[in-house]
Amino acid sequence: MTRHKFRPPGGDTPRLPRLFALSSSLAVLQADATVRLMPFQRDGLPRAGWIMGIKPISDNASVHGNHWERHPRGDEILTLLEGSLRVVLAADAGDERELRVAAGESLVVPQGWWHRLEVRQPGRLMFVTPATDSEHRLHRPHDQED
Repeated sequence: MTRHKFRPPGGDTPRLPRLFALSSSLAVLQADATVRLMPFQRDGLPRAGWIMGIKPISDNASVHGNHWERHPRGDEILTLLEGSLRVVLAADAGDERELRVAAGESLVVPQGWWHRLEVRQPGRLMFVTPATDSEHRLHRPHDQED
């Protein structure tokens, strides 16, 4: 392999290409169209932009199966790399819709839609989601949702 020195375009401050594992880092997609990397953790998320990552899914606890989630700031993209999921979606009125997602398929969860996931077969899930203002509520299987 030939090694080349990278030269920044137009004489700008160099931002060199960097290899990273999306399964152990979050890629923060910022408003200025740059990407910042940060450790994969729930605490300390950025205050703006979008986050992208890959997470292992082994059971319902690994995909917030016991609670509903929604993103009032934007759509969420879910891409199942391996495994099988059941995604339950609901508008505020409580009318639930179910989708089965197989490996290689993607789903756009529209802005403001409540959703929860259930693992049917363990695997890996890639997500692109708004970094702020996600809302959560407990899933009550035998009660009617508010």
